[in-house]
Amino acid sequence: MKHTHKEYSIPSATGVADIYVQSVTPESKPVGIIQIIHGMAEHTDRYLEAAQYLADAGFAVFMSDHAGHGKSIRTEEDLGYFGEKDGYIRIVEDAHAVTKLAKECCPDTKVILWGHSMGSFVTRSYLAKFPAAADAAVICGTAGANPAAGAGALIANLIAKVKGSHYRSEFINGLAFGAYNKKFAGRTAFDWLSVNEKNVDVYIDDPKCGYLFTATAYRDLFTLLGSVSKDECFANAPKNIPLYLIAGDMDPVGNFGKGVTEVYDKYKAAGCNVQIKLYPGLRHEIHNEDCRQDVYADILAFANSVL
Repeated sequence: MKHTHKEYSIPSATGVADIYVQSVTPESKPVGIIQIIHGMAEHTDRYLEAAQYLADAGFAVFMSDHAGHGKSIRTEEDLGYFGEKDGYIRIVEDAHAVTKLAKECCPDTKVILWGHSMGSFVTRSYLAKFPAAADAAVICGTAGANPAAGAGALIANLIAKVKGSHYRSEFINGLAFGAYNKKFAGRTAFDWLSVNEKNVDVYIDDPKCGYLFTATAYRDLFTLLGSVSKDECFANAPKNIPLYLIAGDMDPVGNFGKGVTEVYDKYKAAGCNVQIKLYPGLRHEIHNEDCRQDVYADILAFANSVL
């Protein structure tokens, strides 16, 4: 099926750079909008196959590179940098700005968020801050509460003050990701991403994937995870829209299903309309596995149920 591909540029609330947005839309009037909110140290080009699949089904797909990611940078030095202050808040505001752009392009159309990994944290924060802005959300590859997140934010902030905001610390990276590969073969440092070795290799070979975050961005990442793990974030989430948690049961980010189930339980206890699916044997990037068409189909079925 033919698609229309467009590119946009909108100011970022972070002040780091303008936000690069791309859309993939069907030739006919879209039945709905799906907004993809990508993960840490990657970019939206990695979601083009999924976007084309969803556009084939009649959805307009809008997706943006976070500030400090992909094409939303001024220089390579800004990769993995959200600004000096409150970056964890500003990237959520950027996501909301993309929603407004999508609604302007496709008025009177329901919006379904699909946030993966760090993008799932952005989505969870978005739902609490802008509870009337979206009509549903897919929360993919998320994590439960991490008791060390507060300490991680303090350490990252201290390192940023001593070494500079753009300093890239192997020590902080080890705190964040050091244990993720332990259960896997160890062919590469990123085997935890995917059972699909080709996907892992493409990720490693992409200069705009897998880079070290700056110290301030790690501070923001830890702070963001801490904020979305608080009871008030669940309490402020909308109760009248469906939420769909999906993850691989071998994803270390979600503590092999335990963290995802924890998030599900907290949304449920808060009175939210939430469902969950764990994919047996899959790791972090369930949408990039050999069986990704099955994952796309599940997301599509959920989106259609919202309509």
